[in-house]
Formats: sequence, structure tokens, C-alpha cells
Amino acid sequence: MVKRVLGKNTSLVIKFILFTAAIYNIYTLAFAVYDVYQHMIINLFYALPLTFIMYSGNKGGSDRVPWYDYLLALASFISVGYFLINFRTWFFERLWLVSPVTTEQLVVGLVFITLLFEAGRRVGAVFISIIAIALLAFLFAAPYLPAVGFRTSPQRVVEFLCLTPWGIFSTPLEVISTYVIAFTLLGAVFMSSGVSDFFIDIAKAAVGRSVGGPAKVSVIASSLFGTVSGSAVANVYTTGVFTIPSMKGVGFNPAVAGAVEAVASTGGQIMPPIMGAGAFIMAELLGIPYAYVMIAAVVPALLYYLGVYVQIHYYSVKSGLRGLTTSEIPKLREVLIKKGYCAVPLVVIIYLIAVMLWSPVTSALIALLITLVLSYVRRDTWMTPKKVFESFAKGIDEAVSIIVIAALAGMIAGAVTYSGLTLRFAYLINVASMGIPTLALIYTALITILLGMGMPTTAAYVLAASVAVPAVISMGVDSLAAHMFTFWYAVISAITPPVALAAYAAATLANDHPIRVAIWACKLGFSAFIIPFIIIYRTSILLGHGNPPLGEVGWNILIALIATYAIAVALTGHLRRELKIVERALLVAGGIALYVPGTIYDIAGLVAVITALAIHTLRGKTKVAVSNTDIKKGNT
Repeated sequence: MVKRVLGKNTSLVIKFILFTAAIYNIYTLAFAVYDVYQHMIINLFYALPLTFIMYSGNKGGSDRVPWYDYLLALASFISVGYFLINFRTWFFERLWLVSPVTTEQLVVGLVFITLLFEAGRRVGAVFISIIAIALLAFLFAAPYLPAVGFRTSPQRVVEFLCLTPWGIFSTPLEVISTYVIAFTLLGAVFMSSGVSDFFIDIAKAAVGRSVGGPAKVSVIASSLFGTVSGSAVANVYTTGVFTIPSMKGVGFNPAVAGAVEAVASTGGQIMPPIMGAGAFIMAELLGIPYAYVMIAAVVPALLYYLGVYVQIHYYSVKSGLRGLTTSEIPKLREVLIKKGYCAVPLVVIIYLIAVMLWSPVTSALIALLITLVLSYVRRDTWMTPKKVFESFAKGIDEAVSIIVIAALAGMIAGAVTYSGLTLRFAYLINVASMGIPTLALIYTALITILLGMGMPTTAAYVLAASVAVPAVISMGVDSLAAHMFTFWYAVISAITPPVALAAYAAATLANDHPIRVAIWACKLGFSAFIIPFIIIYRTSILLGHGNPPLGEVGWNILIALIATYAIAVALTGHLRRELKIVERALLVAGGIALYVPGTIYDIAGLVAVITALAIHTLRGKTKVAVSNTDIKKGNT
């Protein structure tokens, strides 16, 4: 993905288009009664043409827009314009009258699909474009493949992908055009109005003085800002500009500094109240309010950050890394007095979504309005007309690539559904796993990670949810837990090499090799790889889901905390002093055992963890006793 640095005049025109799109979306989502298909088409109407202007077609491309990119933009404008002008006839009347696809619709549809392939490649979704092309080729070739077992035609394929609610214009694009756009706008306004600075100041005041303070600031600030950004890469660039240089300044290895920020920022996609776009899609696929998904994600998200925080703490202790100096740390009381009002928008969002069960879109727009008003409390944060213009344009700018990717993800999901590959894939997982849910989960995790290495979180989740989740659910696994399991592994794509976008972004700020940063990020983010299994085996940690006894919920949360802490300490290799191999092995074995449900496993896991801690403590006392004896002998 190579984004052009456009000239002043071109850039101003683009910003004006983006600002206009922002105003349209705010008005439509907040006040208008709109048709969702028309709304999705309108968002593609500006996003697809702009992609060819804003993003270069090759890595070495210049910032000057060549004539053929203007031609592609014009073709996008015309093809999507056809859908916009004829959407009522093409989407509704044609289906009602069961009329066949016309030559005009076929040509426009094929041109539109081809442009989406190229746009997806340009915004960095090369792998998803390749998968989409392969599936489309398979559908076109199906009539000539006797072993496939179904007959189709180009007209029917284009009809299903472009003119029904199961292809391009389906749940992924609908969610991006509503939920995600609302929150990208909110995140941009947060940055311009000083709310993001408030998050960083709070984190500095809370943990800046402790060992490894800047890294802990990164964890807290990124988790707070990640709740509204929902983008790992955006989170890295927002908070990492401060945290990574600060970490390096107190002695952190550059790769570790970058990894800390990458892991902390990635966690923003699983951190309520506002998670990644995939979480909104999950709610739509399950047919439940987003508030249920948000509440269910609280404990797993806290476990994730516990694993990261513990490793950072003991790594800092082990390496003798100091915290921030007094001059670098604002006083908590002063921060709360001067900027405490900045917490109001976030509190409003949580209240409206979790308590009032309002739509996340409405909640985000109300919070946006409140943020604009509150910016006038202090002169240096005033949202002047210029700042409003810039922040609105930036918010839609961040959504352009996601809109294109969502359209491709919908196309892939539609192609998989139309071809019947969903049932075939579910059958293969059932056969390969021999009906054992754990094996099916491992296969699903590996598939999702593999998909995530080449595509963004949302696309990886949509595809995995289409082909793998049905197989897992068919084995008796809870549907919400199965979707949450898959979503987590899709999120990990931001830190898993070879394609780890959050790690790459952090590496540019840390001036270190991206793969080194990604490897460290995978170690620090170990909990993201194993927490999905405790979501499956101890589903009661998904708060508000089902009606488990309160005691069971409390016990499972406690066990999960102990397990995560034990494994984090073992990976760091340090507690009060360096851990021996036996102690680390016991902690890992105990932690893994605690992730498995059952009284026997709970007892075995707790015994292993307690034994490791006891050995470590006794070894320290023995060492002290021996040292005291040597001192006495010396005195004698």
C-alpha cells in the first residue's frame, strides 16, 4: 500500500470531497431515514474513485497521478453511478418481477468487480484480492468442471454478487458504512480536540514513575485510545509517536519498544466499549445487540492486557529500566482538574451502549457532538472551522480503504456461499478433526491466522466466519464463543509475521526491523493466542452471556487471571530473581492446565503454579540464609 503525497491543489480537492462525504454520513446516520443499499452505494461512489487517486498502483510510483489512474477513477465513478441511479430497479423491482440480468447489468457488474480487485490491491489487501479473483474464476469455470456439481452462468454470478444482499452489498459493507464510519469520525475528532492527549496524560500520571514506566504508559494509553479508534495501525501512530521514543530513552531495546506499542495498539480492537469493525459484524451475523458483544469481551480483553503488562513489568525489573522523570510526569490531580471533562464523551458512549442499549452509531455521533462542544472549554483545544474540516476529512480518509476491503470481503463471503464451499469446508473440518471440537478449534485458529497474514482483521474474520465457524458450531460449541474465538485470531494478524501491519508501523517509529518487532510482539501478546481457548472452555467469562451461577463466573475469572499471570511470568523468566528452568516449566504447565475446564485440571494447575512459586521463594530464603552464614563466619 503506497499512499500518494498529493499536490496542494489536488489534496485540497480530495479533502473537500472527503469533508462532504463526512457531512453526508453524519446527516444520514443521525437524522435521515435512509435505504441501507443506497447508503452503501453512495459510500462506494466516492471511496472507489478516490482509491485510484490517493493510492499508487506500484511501490515505486510517483506522487503525481498518471492519466490512466484518472481513467480508472472515472470508470469507477460511472460504474458505481449506474448502481446509484438504478438501485431501486436493479435491487428491488427486478427481484420482485424475477427478471433476468440484462447485458447492461452484466457489463457494469463485471467492470465494477474488476475495479474492486485493483482497488483492493492498491490499499494493501493483495491476498484478499487474489482470493476473490480465484473464487470468481472458479464460479465462471464451474459449468465446465463435472466434479463441482452445480451449474451457473456469468449472469447469475454477477447477479448474486452485485444485485443481492448476499454479495458485495452485504453485512461487511453495511457495517463499515454505518458503525465504522461513525467511529473513525469520532476518533479523528478525539485527536484534534485533545481527548487523545488526555488519555496519554492519565497513563503517564498513573504508571509513569514505575519501572519501565513509558512501556506501561503505552499499554494504558493505547488501550484507552484503542477503545474509540478500533484500528491497530492508527493507534500505533497516535500514541507511539510519544511512547516509543520514551521507551528507547529509558533503555528499552528498539525492537521491544516497537513491539510493546504494536501489542498494546492491537489490543484496542478487542477492548470495549468500541472494538474493531469485526465486532460490529459479529453482532450482525449473530443477530444480537452490539452491547452484548461489548460486555462479553470485557474479561478476555483485561486478560490480554494483564499478560502484556506483567511481561513488561518483569522485563523492566530484569533489565533495570527506570520510569519517567518527575518533570515528564503530569500530576494526576492537575490532569483531572484541567482535562477531566475529556472523559465525558467516553463515559457517554459506555452509558448509551451498555445501559440504554442505544445503537453504537447514534452513541458515537452524540459523543462526537459533545466532544466538539467540550473542545471550547480550553482555548488551545478549540475546534475551529479549519480543525473541524481537517478532522472530518481525516476521519473519512481512514475509512476509504476499509470501505473497499469490506466490499471485497462481502464478495468473497458471497462467492463462498453461492458455490456451496461453506458446507464442503465444514464437512472437511469435521472429517479432519474426527469430530473432536478441540482439533476443529485448532484448525480454525490456524486457518484464521493464515488468512490474517495477508489481509486486514475484518476481511480475515468475515472469511473465517463464513467457512470455519459453522463447522465448530455444529460440534456443539456456543455460537458467540465460536465467533469471538475466530475474531481474536483475526485480530492477531496485526502482529503475526510475515504481514504484521501494526508491527510494521511500530518498526518505522522504533527504527528497527519489522520482523524483529513482530517476533517480540508475538511473545508479548502470547495471551491473544491462548485466551480464545479459555473463551471456548470457560464460556462463563463472557459476562452477560447465558445464565451461569455467579460463583462459577467468579471462579473461572480467577482461574483465568492466575493462568495468564503464571504464563506471563514464565515467558519473562524473572520474578524476584531469575527463574530456573523447572520453575518456568511448572508455571507454563500449570497455566495451560488451568485453561482446561474441570476440577482435576484446576487442582493440578494450581498445585503446579503454587509449587513453582514455593520453590522460587524457598530458593531465595536459602540463598539469604547461606549469605548470612558466610558473613558470620567472616566475622568470626
